[in-house]
Amino acid sequence: MQFSPAEIQRIVFVFPDDRFGEDEQLSIEDVSELHSRGVDWRAVCVRDSEVHHQLGGVDSSRLILLDRVPGPNLDRTVRDVLDGILEPGSVVHVHGSHCLGSILPWMLKHPKIPVVVAEGPRAEKRFRHFFQSFFYPRIDAVLVPSSTMKRRVSQMRPVLANRIRVLHPGLDFKVFNPENFDFRILRSKWGIDPEICVVGMIASREYKKAQSVFIKAAASFLRNEDLASRTRFVIVGFEQEGNEELIALIEKFHLRDQIILAPAEPSVPKVLGSLDVYVLPSSKAMFGLQAIEALAMGTPIICAAGPDSAEWTGNSQGGLTMRSGDSFDLQRKLRTIIEDPEELKIMGQRAVQYAREHYDRKMRTDRLLQIYARALHRRAAAE
Repeated sequence: MQFSPAEIQRIVFVFPDDRFGEDEQLSIEDVSELHSRGVDWRAVCVRDSEVHHQLGGVDSSRLILLDRVPGPNLDRTVRDVLDGILEPGSVVHVHGSHCLGSILPWMLKHPKIPVVVAEGPRAEKRFRHFFQSFFYPRIDAVLVPSSTMKRRVSQMRPVLANRIRVLHPGLDFKVFNPENFDFRILRSKWGIDPEICVVGMIASREYKKAQSVFIKAAASFLRNEDLASRTRFVIVGFEQEGNEELIALIEKFHLRDQIILAPAEPSVPKVLGSLDVYVLPSSKAMFGLQAIEALAMGTPIICAAGPDSAEWTGNSQGGLTMRSGDSFDLQRKLRTIIEDPEELKIMGQRAVQYAREHYDRKMRTDRLLQIYARALHRRAAAE
């Protein structure tokens, strides 16, 4: 049954934490898309957080700023903020479960207003916050990015199992469109000939081990003279300072000419599209969004086997999985994927098709509005 989004008078987003990652980025894009559709919204977030800065670029007049991260339970600051902005027909969308104990109890006096909670890969069973579980029945829907995540959250919070909804990430295909770029420009900047196969990854300060795995795999892979003559490796966004061990590792394997340490680029789509293979060698990194972005740019991926990796690669047939942190397995998968240039090209074509069919931002927003409207309708019917 379809429910009309016209019933929604206001969406109140609550970002109770000051962390920022892929989950927060997706939610900010949701706000931006809803704003472009003329949907009324407000956002509660921590002052001077990255969420504050990015949402300020959408419409700063709709932000309600918290001076600190709320406590996990019965923080009255959240109650006072919500009381000031909720109105009939509102929907409260909470990002993460950290502060549910400071949100759900206060919502008991707003029985007609549904509460939707977004759970990302950081979701964990909070034994210390068992107080929050008493108020789980006040949650109308739990949003997760994948079917695997749905099973995981169902096991952690069985009382909410029938309220979990899969909401896939969404991309703007006006931005993530391979036809918009001339990838020869960036490859030329890296000093790589057009005929050379480029294997790359994007650097992360948090996951240095992943870069170490990438370097060791390159060392094994490049022992084959034929492959070495037609392949280059690049780490984009690599910073010399603080990465002395990685630089020493490159010197140890005599890879200075084969591994390019490139500065960060402002355009992620251009970087991903300039690669022939994109590597995500650590399952600890939240690679879901980057994997999808690479697929959308027609770049096959090799990613660490993890809870969601089969959904990003196996279903799309746009890449392969590897054992997390295993440089030998990575170089073996690289040989498989690079030794067959025709199959590599076909994988790229399949990747684009799969991304467009499953990860369109407009489709994500339509589903999000339907979830809101359905929750609102159920609340009204119950009353």
